[in-house]
Amino acid sequence: MADPDSDHAPAVAAPGSAMHRSIVAARRVVSGPNKPALVVSLLVSLFAALFVTSYSLAMGNPQPHDVPIGVVSQSVTPTSLDQSLQSVTGTSFDVRSFPDEQSARDAIEQQDIYAAVVDEAGTTAQLLISSASGASVARLIESDATQLGTSLDVTFTVTDLNPLSPSDPGGLVLFYLALASTIIGFVGAIQTRVNAGGLTLGGELAWDAGRAVLVGLVVTLTAGPVLRFESFPFLPVWGVLSTSVFIAGAVYSFFRVVIGGKWALLPTWILFILISNPSSGGAVAPQLLPPFYEFMGRWLPTGATVRALRDLTYFPDAWHAEPYLVLGAWLVGSTAAFVIARRIKYGPGRVETVEISVPGEKPGAIDVVEVPASAERRIGSDGPSAAP
Repeated sequence: MADPDSDHAPAVAAPGSAMHRSIVAARRVVSGPNKPALVVSLLVSLFAALFVTSYSLAMGNPQPHDVPIGVVSQSVTPTSLDQSLQSVTGTSFDVRSFPDEQSARDAIEQQDIYAAVVDEAGTTAQLLISSASGASVARLIESDATQLGTSLDVTFTVTDLNPLSPSDPGGLVLFYLALASTIIGFVGAIQTRVNAGGLTLGGELAWDAGRAVLVGLVVTLTAGPVLRFESFPFLPVWGVLSTSVFIAGAVYSFFRVVIGGKWALLPTWILFILISNPSSGGAVAPQLLPPFYEFMGRWLPTGATVRALRDLTYFPDAWHAEPYLVLGAWLVGSTAAFVIARRIKYGPGRVETVEISVPGEKPGAIDVVEVPASAERRIGSDGPSAAP
C-alpha cells in the first residue's frame, strides 16, 4: 500500500477543488442524456468535415482526363491534335477521327464526344462544341481555342451546337433539380415517419408515392412553366423527378427499419450527399471528376437523374436508355428492400412508438422504440419495463 506521506502517493482530487469539479463535469457530459448529445455533436462535426472534403475533392479542382473529342481533317491526324491539345491544356484527350462533318455533328448530338475540329480549306477550321453536353468541358476547350489554332496553324471559328438556356448560362439548373429531388426525397420520408406514426406498410408506400408525385410536380412547374429556367417536356421531366424523390425516400425508409430511426439518416447522408450528388456530373462533367466519382456517378441515382434530364432538355432526339435503367433498378431495388425488411421486422400492419426503460441507466431513464401495433398493446398492459 502506498504511503500517504510519500512523494509517490497517488494524487486524489479533494472535494470542492478545481480538479474535482472538472472530473464531475466530465462525468456528467458522458452520462445520461448528455452522452448521446455528445455522440451526435462529434458525428455532426465529422460529417461536416467529410462534406467539405468530398465536394472539394470532386469539384474543387477539376482535372480533365481522356475527354473524347473528334477531328475531321486530311492534314491533322488524331495523334497530332492530341499532342497539340495536351501542350495547350496540359491534359489528355481521347481524339477520334470522323470521315466528314456530319458524322462529327451526329457524334456530338449522341454525346459520344464533347467537341470536334473540322479542318476546312486554307488556314481556317471549325471548332464545334456542345455546352449542354458539359459546360465545364466546353469552356475549357473554347478558352484554349486561340492557342490551339496557333499550334495547328489555323484560325478557328467556334460554333456551339447545343448552347445552354439564357436563363442557365452556367448549366446548373438541371443539377439543382436533381439535388432538390434527392434531398427532399429523404427529408420528406423522415418527416412523414416522425409526424405520421402508426401507418401501415401500404399507407407508408402510398404516402411516399403521393409525396414523390407532388414534389416532382411542384419542382417541374417551378423550373419550367413558372420561372422558365429551362424549356423541357413537362411530363417526362415530372416522371424522372418523382422517381428520384421516391428512391431517396425508400432508401431512407429501408435504413430506418434496419438500424432504427435514430441513425438512419447517417448512411442515407453518406450515400446521397457525400457520394451521389458530387459525383453526378451535374456541376462538373464526368471527365473532369476524379476516377472514383466518375465511376460512382454513372450508377447512382443523382447522376442518372442528371443525365436523363439533360437528354430530355437538350437532346430529345438522342436520349439514352442507361440513366432510365439505373433509375429503374434503384426504384425496384430500394422499394423491394424496404418492403421485405419492413414485413420481416414489423409485419404489414401499423407501427407504433413506445417508451421502454433503459437497462443500466438511472431509474426512470427511458428510450423510444418502434414496435408492431399489437406488441404496443401488450407492452402498454404490462408497463414500459415489461418491453423486451
